[in-house]
Amino acid sequence: MSDLTARSPAERFTGILAWLNRALAAAAVRNKAAAPLILLLWPRLNRLAARFTRLAARVAAGTATPRRRISLSLTSTRPRKPYARLPRRFGWLLRLEREAAAAAGSQLRHLLTDPEMADILAAAPQAGRLLRPLCRMLGVQPPPALALPPRPRAPRRPAAAGPPRATPAPRPRAAPEPGVRPRACGPPVAA
Repeated sequence: MSDLTARSPAERFTGILAWLNRALAAAAVRNKAAAPLILLLWPRLNRLAARFTRLAARVAAGTATPRRRISLSLTSTRPRKPYARLPRRFGWLLRLEREAAAAAGSQLRHLLTDPEMADILAAAPQAGRLLRPLCRMLGVQPPPALALPPRPRAPRRPAAAGPPRATPAPRPRAAPEPGVRPRACGPPVAA
């Protein structure tokens, strides 16, 4: 058994993101125009790796529970600090750094097919919130285990109460005046 297969999914995931960060750092040196975007992406990838590692540890310990969505207005009274947004197009990192993003995407796709990773995703659905943006960034189609649950439909509005609306009767056409013949278009012409 090789060293790579003996590692846990969390360690492999952290390794993929660490390698991607190193490749992006090298790309920032080569491409000065992309450096600000890479500097925004770097800490987010590090936080993502740390959050996934903690989640995988909770799953392994058996303490991971699916979290309910809580309104932000109930959890915090202070306003959130605005942050710079990254691009949201599918595969946007491939356009910035093709080789590194393609390699990381391939490794992530392979990791998502691992049975141990499938167990983590089944035990902790909140992992999808971590992995879906990464899949979109790297141009990887997320597996069905990462699919969002269907949104509940909005309730239909009840029909308006009251009597049914009557449709207006068609207006009778006026008979042409004697001696005037109607034309196909335009005003009538005197005969």
